[in-house]
Amino acid sequence: MLSAFAIAHADELVMSVSAPSQVASGERFRLVYTLNARPESFQAPSFEGFRLVSGPSQSTSSSTQIINNQVTTSVSVSYTYILEALQEGEFSIPPASATANGETVTGNPVRIVVSGQAPAASPQTPRQQPGAGQTPQAPGEEDLFIRATVSNQNPFESEQVVVSYRIYTRVPITRYSVERLPSFQGFWSENLDGPSQPEVTTEVIDGITYNVAEIRRVALFPQRPGELTVEPLEVECMVRLRASRGSLFDDFFSGTPFDNFQNIPVNIRSNQIRLNVRPLPVQNRPPSFTGLVGRFDVSGSLNPQELHVNEAANLKIIINGKGNLGMMQQPEFHFSADLEVFDPLVEDRFQRESDGIRGTRTFDYLVIPRAGGDFEIPAMQLSFFDPGSQRYVTREVGPFTLRVSGRPGSGQAVAGGQEGIRQLGSDIRFINTSPFTLRPAGQLFFKSRAFYLWLSMPFLLFIAVLIYWRRQVRLHADVTRLRTRKARKLARKRLGKARIYLKNEDRSMFFNEISRALWGYFSDRLALPVSALSRENIAEMLAQNDIPAGLAQATMDAMETCEFARFAPGEKDSRMEETYHLALSTIVELEKEFRKRKKT
Repeated sequence: MLSAFAIAHADELVMSVSAPSQVASGERFRLVYTLNARPESFQAPSFEGFRLVSGPSQSTSSSTQIINNQVTTSVSVSYTYILEALQEGEFSIPPASATANGETVTGNPVRIVVSGQAPAASPQTPRQQPGAGQTPQAPGEEDLFIRATVSNQNPFESEQVVVSYRIYTRVPITRYSVERLPSFQGFWSENLDGPSQPEVTTEVIDGITYNVAEIRRVALFPQRPGELTVEPLEVECMVRLRASRGSLFDDFFSGTPFDNFQNIPVNIRSNQIRLNVRPLPVQNRPPSFTGLVGRFDVSGSLNPQELHVNEAANLKIIINGKGNLGMMQQPEFHFSADLEVFDPLVEDRFQRESDGIRGTRTFDYLVIPRAGGDFEIPAMQLSFFDPGSQRYVTREVGPFTLRVSGRPGSGQAVAGGQEGIRQLGSDIRFINTSPFTLRPAGQLFFKSRAFYLWLSMPFLLFIAVLIYWRRQVRLHADVTRLRTRKARKLARKRLGKARIYLKNEDRSMFFNEISRALWGYFSDRLALPVSALSRENIAEMLAQNDIPAGLAQATMDAMETCEFARFAPGEKDSRMEETYHLALSTIVELEKEFRKRKKT
């Protein structure tokens, strides 16, 4: 019977180190430290000569063997770092150290030879070999990749094209970060606004169903004809995979199926895009063409159209449409010598939408007549190339007529749209000669109490600002305390989103948001990254914070129940309401205990 089995543990603490002995300059590789016990502390070495791309990624696994009615349980804890070789030469990484059960162990130093330039980077991190108690395999190219698509591969010069980057995955991704953006050499680029949380859809490719999310959308304007290349986008994803314990028997005796997941960093690159940019046609190009490509309209107004000498009028020219409007130059007008015209105020109102950039650009001229009469401001022509019809289009606004009454020097203060421009009716202002009387001023403000109070106000305000600033610096310097204070607020926000998905009966998004709320709360409250969290270290941290054993066990049960409801097959409608209240009550009770411990 199982109750008669004896359990034996390894006594000696051992640390093993795994890393390649030779890499190429610019190549990324894994450095893995493995311990045969759960350490109380782990001290990583310095990685001088290498760039730390990510890590440490902590993983825990266990295995069980039965020999002669004796159960032997072994635990393996791994710390994985992703490093990048920077330059050629021979480098030595110092030993790492760890402490477990009062015993300290030091690993071996690692010697790595960095040779010449690395070959072309593969789409993602090499796959690991599977084995009992080791980090699970990284997903293959068919499981996780980025695809870049362009709206038009044969655009005209300066024509707007949209590039979309979409992630295709069959494995769960906890987070992603852009490692390297394309340089967009030969383009003028603008990022297009998108939702803060990408929308996830499904797509079937070659009979395989993928979850798809657009992570970036960019508007590009090619600046020269010929073949231009859009370089790949590099992204690092944290993939949540279940670790293998070695056998079905070990899986059965090593806990629930929810306590052995690991976050594996995977680097992926999008495909390269080549554009064949066509030159703008020379035939039928109008003289007023200045490089605008797209579809545009132009309108204008002159206000007022009747005024006196030295008063001001505003001439507005508004261009709206879709295309490279941000590259438009100032319109050219031929004004009369009796009209003083100032440089226009330029106002842009652009909207960055999913299909590109559109909006308006307004030129506001301030016009001041210095003589009377009727003046005609000639029409302004706007010429642009329309890629849809592949022809040049010219639109015209004006002419405008300005009627001015009066003679030079008879005007008063100028009224106009630009501040700081005034014209006096005469060059000399005489001294005021009207009669006036003097009267006592009463009590002087100088050297009064109010005078000294106002005099000291800047110093008091400076001291108050200084105290507040130093308090904010101390608060933000203590990252752990800052995350702890925000844990409840972030959890409440995530549960609020989950409530919305519950009402909309969006099962997938509801369970994803519940999982994020629970794991995110423990990450913020315990000041640990999500990648380092597991049910074991959450239980240890709750014990260290003197959380009652009953509440700690209820918390573990709640996490297990929520995860089971998320992944269990069958109808989930009946579990959604129960799961929501269970997660809510767990966070509320834990928050009460944490605050109670803080007060005592």
